Amino acid sequence: MKTAVITNIKQTAPETWEDALSRFVAWRKAQGAAPRTIQGYKEKVSLFFKRFPFAWSGRCRDSIMLFLSQEGISPATYNARLKVLHPFFRFCVYEGVFDRSPAEGMKYRREEARIVDHPISEIKKLLSVIREDTFPGLRDKALFLFSLDTGTRPGEALQLRPSDIDCRTGKAVIRAAISKTRIGRNVFFTPATSRAIQQVISIRPEEWEKDTPVFCTSYGSPWNSRGWTGQLSRYARKAGIQRFSSYDIRHLHAIQYLRNGGDVFTLQKGMGHNNLSMTRKYLALSDDDLRIAHEKASPVLALFSTPRKRLGKIGN
Repeated sequence: MKTAVITNIKQTAPETWEDALSRFVAWRKAQGAAPRTIQGYKEKVSLFFKRFPFAWSGRCRDSIMLFLSQEGISPATYNARLKVLHPFFRFCVYEGVFDRSPAEGMKYRREEARIVDHPISEIKKLLSVIREDTFPGLRDKALFLFSLDTGTRPGEALQLRPSDIDCRTGKAVIRAAISKTRIGRNVFFTPATSRAIQQVISIRPEEWEKDTPVFCTSYGSPWNSRGWTGQLSRYARKAGIQRFSSYDIRHLHAIQYLRNGGDVFTLQKGMGHNNLSMTRKYLALSDDDLRIAHEKASPVLALFSTPRKRLGKIGN
């Protein structure tokens, strides 16, 4: 009887950054990373090595610092690049390329929160320029209302299937597979949004597959956030609005939800935030509204304000 022999198979370290990126992407896919996240890894790692082609073989840390300190780079762009480089180079250490990560110790910059608050009058103007005699027009209006009603991220809304949406109860399921946080949740919408979505679904050709996203292109293929933002920008120009993006609608949902009496905890759950730190930014803006209203309406003001003189009879 032959004795079994266990052979240790040692995996060689990737020789090129392209090979390392390919392995890294495969590893992150196996972990369940979202397609948008995977695309970000590919784009930013490729951009780094195309700008610094010799970084792989030497002086990688210096190249990273140059990549992150380019003139005019914003904190948001700086952080977005670092969020890719940190896990990529940690993976390279695990694979045996480096003894330690060349990005080790590099910290994120503090970002100023950008919260957009468009007045309701602008929203009405924007909706008024969307034509409803075409499929793209009906789709765009339904997607706008759904996003404003629920605060769903653009990338999540654009992957919703008809089976994810129940227009009768006004509920949509954001599946874990399409959620940015990989945690599923339910969102709810009003009858007006339900009617708009039903109209879009009702005109879909029978030959389209059941899994074709609700908010797709005119050819039944998946749409993306960049295309949706471009469409919104065109509508905004027609309506005389300077700037409008797909994420502006998410901000508007949060702000109006709190202004209209909603609480921060249900808002957090509906928007899919992992913690309250993101949600609190909208709460701060809502509190500012409360402060301004209080300054105008406080009964204590009447105790210390100087009464106005009454204008009496005017003589000839």
